[in-house]
Amino acid sequence: MKKIAFVIGHTEKDKGAFSTTLNKSEWDLFKDIKELEEIGDIIVHDKNISSYKARQENTAKHKTKDYDIVFELHFNAANGKAQGCEALYYKGSFEGMSIASDFCKIWSEKTGIKIRGAKSLDVGGRGYEFVQSTKGVAVLLEPFFGDNIEDCQKWSSEKFIETLKELLK
Repeated sequence: MKKIAFVIGHTEKDKGAFSTTLNKSEWDLFKDIKELEEIGDIIVHDKNISSYKARQENTAKHKTKDYDIVFELHFNAANGKAQGCEALYYKGSFEGMSIASDFCKIWSEKTGIKIRGAKSLDVGGRGYEFVQSTKGVAVLLEPFFGDNIEDCQKWSSEKFIETLKELLK
């Protein structure tokens, strides 16, 4: 059986994007989903590393080295109009691409959220340090836009857990 980890995006100090509709930041939303522990281990970034990229690289190299698949959990934010789910993976990782594509497909079927798709990350892309530095397969999940009311209305932590369980069976 594969060893799974979930990295909560951002930190208690730097909570990431904030959804006024859900009244939660990325950090607060995902750290509160206790059912993730039924699937894998929960890992948090070192809040004392101020650079986002350095934090991601540190977590990938030191905290996730013993895992087969590592997900970093986020939600998107843009202009209130953008919507949909995307999953980001290391350029050239066939398994990462497959997991990212399957996640988007299953999540969209369960929620009706538009598929933006699986996207490969190259040098300089947001999240690149994490997916590139992780020993196992790394996928950064962004299941919805936190500043899009319609996406937020479709968000469900229960469906998120169901999606992950189906994805990893």
